[in-house]
Amino acid sequence: MIYLPNELSKISKNVISSNYLNLCLYETRKNDDYYEVLFDDYALVFINDGYKMIHTKKQDFTINKNEILFFTKGSYLIKDCVENNYYNSIIICFKESILIELIYKYKALLNNNFTTNEHIFKLNSNELLSSIFTSFLPCFSYKTNEDILKLKFEELFLALLYSKNNQSFLSFLKTIITNFKLSLYQIFSYCEQDFQSVNDMAKISNMSLTTFSKNFKQSFGISPKEWLDNKKFEKAKFLLEFSNKNITEICLEVGFNSPAWFISRYKKRYNKTPKQFQKSKNLYFLH
Repeated sequence: MIYLPNELSKISKNVISSNYLNLCLYETRKNDDYYEVLFDDYALVFINDGYKMIHTKKQDFTINKNEILFFTKGSYLIKDCVENNYYNSIIICFKESILIELIYKYKALLNNNFTTNEHIFKLNSNELLSSIFTSFLPCFSYKTNEDILKLKFEELFLALLYSKNNQSFLSFLKTIITNFKLSLYQIFSYCEQDFQSVNDMAKISNMSLTTFSKNFKQSFGISPKEWLDNKKFEKAKFLLEFSNKNITEICLEVGFNSPAWFISRYKKRYNKTPKQFQKSKNLYFLH
């Protein structure tokens, strides 16, 4: 699960949490003093109204209305500056794992040869990027499927890749590829080959289980077991909605050995049993 920094979760009631990302609508009507925010994960901040001042060890930033700021992991001093008695921003926090997946998927677009050690970037916005950010706003009023949130985030990521004059951000993404300790092709070939166990992943990476698990946790922020389970549940959810297989068949197909364990974990994750989800979503069963 992704977590908002404590400083933000205390002052914002508009938060949507999912396994992929956290979405926060932050609003205030007063000029606060500088406060320290610790980002354990990555974050994108889009300013709807007012402006934000960021203080780091290297430099200061001022980000204005309709501009974007990208944070890597770290601690920053922040001040929200009110204009017309109102400050408003959209904050998206996400793990490195989803970033790496998208980098791999669109790696052909990362064709620059520069790398960077910067940890915070002010990104140039445009009408397309602004419209994508504001399209998240209805999510706070209506219950939104986490798969939709993930697709919307991918849309935002792709728009950032195609936007002009954001070389610092592209260079940072290239740096992730350069410094990544595991083979992206091998790890993300799950699209063509389903891993049944962490041992399978370690063997393909030509590493011992201990070394692989350590490097994977450092790169993704979660254990390979947790990452693999996430992929299995994603596939199970798809099969429950779009196939006519029963629960046991789906459980075994995605690589879980115990239907009882699968049902229990599925309900804990999605607040519905697999059968309840299947009956509510699958056209075969609805018919």
